[in-house]
Amino acid sequence: MKILIIDDEPIALKSIRRLLKQRGLRDVKICDNGPEAIDLIKSEPFDVVVLDILMPEVDGLQVLEATKPFQPNVEFIILSAVDDAGSAVKAIRFGAFDYLVKPIDNDRLLITIERAYERRGLRAGLAGSHRHTDRGDIPQAFAGIITRNPRMIELLAYAQIMARGNNPVLITGASGTGKELMAKGIHAASPVADGPFVAVNVSAIPENLFESQVFGHIKGAFTGAAEAYQGLFEQADGGTLFLDEIGELPMSLQAKLLRVIEEQTLCRIGSTQSIPVNVRIVSATNIDIDQALQQGKFRLDLMCRLKSAHIHLPPLEERDEDIALLAEHFRQRACRRYAKSIQGFSAAALELLLNQKWSGNIRSLAQKVEHAVLLVDSDWIEPRHLDRFSPPAPLSRRTLCSLKENHYRHVAYILQHTRNNSAEAAQILGVSVRQVQRLIAQIRQDPGYRFLLNDI
Repeated sequence: MKILIIDDEPIALKSIRRLLKQRGLRDVKICDNGPEAIDLIKSEPFDVVVLDILMPEVDGLQVLEATKPFQPNVEFIILSAVDDAGSAVKAIRFGAFDYLVKPIDNDRLLITIERAYERRGLRAGLAGSHRHTDRGDIPQAFAGIITRNPRMIELLAYAQIMARGNNPVLITGASGTGKELMAKGIHAASPVADGPFVAVNVSAIPENLFESQVFGHIKGAFTGAAEAYQGLFEQADGGTLFLDEIGELPMSLQAKLLRVIEEQTLCRIGSTQSIPVNVRIVSATNIDIDQALQQGKFRLDLMCRLKSAHIHLPPLEERDEDIALLAEHFRQRACRRYAKSIQGFSAAALELLLNQKWSGNIRSLAQKVEHAVLLVDSDWIEPRHLDRFSPPAPLSRRTLCSLKENHYRHVAYILQHTRNNSAEAAQILGVSVRQVQRLIAQIRQDPGYRFLLNDI
């Protein structure tokens, strides 16, 4: 491993170099100024750069911004004496691996360097691999993901590599892109595949019940606690805990989650006994997490713990070659479910699917195909079977209806035009995100109105 340390303080330079050499890392170079550092990084093949942010002339962020495009495989670790969220967000956006605040624990620095080197090697290996688009290139653990899209094939190869470690993974992407399916694949490809896979929608847990649900409680801990309850962390011990919609977690609870992740121990509500847990964390969100960090709605230290590896799933509109493949998969599944023998899609029906905008991504496509299978009374699915379930009409074109229907249609209309962004919909409707989630659940559970959400 070849390491470059950049700091304008001679004592800091010598101290870090001495620490690394004591741990067997001999190929370490030091530099005390930004301009020289830029020249070094551009001209020499370093694996990891440890970079101080506060330097005269050219600071650490300027060094990072100037060199990362030329050396994309080099991993940068930023050091700063100031715990500044804005600088940290900017550093991560420029491509830094991590942002550490001085004084830094020696063990944490060494672990961060090792993780950075591991990711550098993984990236280099992935970049050198062959990129085919056959189904045979999909790792067995991810066989449930239907794709021939080159970008998706690349993401699955990366996910397969990252799954072998025990580092946390953050999956981002719009609603309906398959984040939970990706999480299950990571679990299946991991060393804890034989352990439990526990999934929880963080946004669906009321704030006052979060600690009880996630960390557990003892009998009599509070009114109604008639029995002891093993929380989700304990249920997932020795396996994977999937935290869906992690971006919706209130700030008041983020510190408590961070503590358990860092210490790998928890206390049930009402108890003082520490319980060790060994859990691999995979989380997912459909919000812009960088924006949430900038706005102070999400803790940077928690995000650093959750985002050791990052996988962003593209929307269906960027996977044109997958639409027909997915539609056929959903047709076969629906035919088995409803005991129907339909041959396939007509050319016109397939053309309709290929040209449609899928605001709800794969979930919308699955619902539309399933409804079409229920409707069809011939050997082929035609456009009329797919057009039957169109998105809700704008308010200006609605007819007279009950207050309940108007309420449900309005919620569906807002969700449609926000691309199922619960936070944005909540802001427009003037309610909380949890209220939006409850409204969605109510509509989906009502047989007379669930069709309103077919394409959302």
